[in-house]
Amino acid sequence: MKIEKLNIRFIILLFVAGLLIFHACKEEEDYPRTRLFQPVLNESLQAVDNTILVNLGKMKAAERYIIEVSRDTFLTMDYTFETDTNYVVINSETVGEELLWFTVYQVRVTAIADDPQYNSLPSFLGSVRTQKFPSNMGTPTFFDVLDNQAKVFWTPAGEPITGIKVYAGTDERLTTPLEEFSVTPEEREEGLKIIAGLEPSTTYQVAIFSNDVIRGWEVYTTREPLVSGDNVVNLTGIDSTVNLADILPDVEDGSVLLLEGGKTYLAGGYKLDKSVSFMSGYSFVPALPVIDCSSNFNIADGSNIEFVHFKDIHLTASADGFNARYVFNIDASGTIGEIKFESCVLRLFRGIGRIKGGEGTLDKFTITGCAIDSIRDYAIFTQDRDQWICNDILIENSTISKARSFLVSRNNSNSIVIDGCTIHETPSFGRQIFRWRTGGQDNVLDGITIRNTIWGHGWDEDDSGNVAIDGFDGLGDTNWLITNTYATSEFSYGEGKDEIPGFPSVTYPGLVTDLWTDPYNSIFEFKDAAFPGKGDSGDPRWRVGL
Repeated sequence: MKIEKLNIRFIILLFVAGLLIFHACKEEEDYPRTRLFQPVLNESLQAVDNTILVNLGKMKAAERYIIEVSRDTFLTMDYTFETDTNYVVINSETVGEELLWFTVYQVRVTAIADDPQYNSLPSFLGSVRTQKFPSNMGTPTFFDVLDNQAKVFWTPAGEPITGIKVYAGTDERLTTPLEEFSVTPEEREEGLKIIAGLEPSTTYQVAIFSNDVIRGWEVYTTREPLVSGDNVVNLTGIDSTVNLADILPDVEDGSVLLLEGGKTYLAGGYKLDKSVSFMSGYSFVPALPVIDCSSNFNIADGSNIEFVHFKDIHLTASADGFNARYVFNIDASGTIGEIKFESCVLRLFRGIGRIKGGEGTLDKFTITGCAIDSIRDYAIFTQDRDQWICNDILIENSTISKARSFLVSRNNSNSIVIDGCTIHETPSFGRQIFRWRTGGQDNVLDGITIRNTIWGHGWDEDDSGNVAIDGFDGLGDTNWLITNTYATSEFSYGEGKDEIPGFPSVTYPGLVTDLWTDPYNSIFEFKDAAFPGKGDSGDPRWRVGL
């Protein structure tokens, strides 16, 4: 039995020994040489100031590395250089110039072997943004840039800021300034300067300087223009007061004049002989541009004007305290297609539009989306000549308060439409809402329509307690269409005065102070939540959404 166990062990030992001898005698395999592995990072790409740090995993078989740097994912190459170390600092010493600040770069690397055929494939290491240039300059927001102006601001610290330079957006190294601006002591102390004369829809780089030393820069992209074309005259960004009478003689017929919010422009008594639009441009100030009509507009004798438009403008003659000025005080002959006020504020006038001389035709007088108050003798519109005619009058979506008279004419009209308006303290005690004065030509041929409107009471100018008014004068053959129009309980016609048929269509049972929050200061937010017309009557800007 012992002999058998020994034989088995001997056989196993012989077998193992044979295997070892077989493998020892077998020739070693010769594996073919392949490319180097693609390099990898020991740690993520880093940027310090405008320098990029690359920390590669060390490769014994690599003799050196080729580094490539791009800003457009290698469609083009900014820099290509070789290094024999796995820790690489990309700066002016390695690439010959400083990297751009606050710029995204991509980096890739190829490991180089002793035989080019074994070089690695390019390895994309990632993207990294260089840091922002250390500066006390503020970063602009959307509200710091207009179509042709920019607000440049900084924290007053260190050497004083003495100048500002504007460069093209493509001038990445700020080599060729397009414009240069000096900084006044007042601007320096405030840390703010508004620069003008820029082009719309354009990218610029704007830099601040202390003498010749750059202190910082930011990218500004101007807004698209509100309107464009050869007929646009941009009067924004002008420090001095602009007299429109000095500008208008040189503008083309049909021009649009852009005015700057918060700035005052003088009407200058100009006699218009061409079509023109006055429009609010972009502004850093949350206020409308002002046209001071202390010397009001007129027309040149014999003019044929297609339109005069005012949009988003505050018009006033406040220096006269609504004593003797107008927007228009026309004393010449001519033809006008339309005078239109859109989204304007009109206050402190003797009248808004008055025609007092000559002969001619005004086809349309339009007020839409406006706020009007403190109008004295000559009404919202007064056509005070038998030889003139105003065909169509439209007043819509507007608020009118404290107007001594409303509409006056000495000739027939085609139509009058009052739609979606809030009207209070208009007209004054005893005066007519509509006064058509000349017998035989004292009608509105296609009728007067008043709809979706709320009317308070008449204006008690002398605090006598009298607010009753007169409905109309003339208009014996004029048709009236009154729908969805309210008046408060104080609204009344004076004794023996003409009542407008069907006006109001509904009487609100309360006082103006029950209906509105502060009507005597021209604030017409609804106080009475139960008022049935709060969602579909009056100026839409005061309505309550349902």
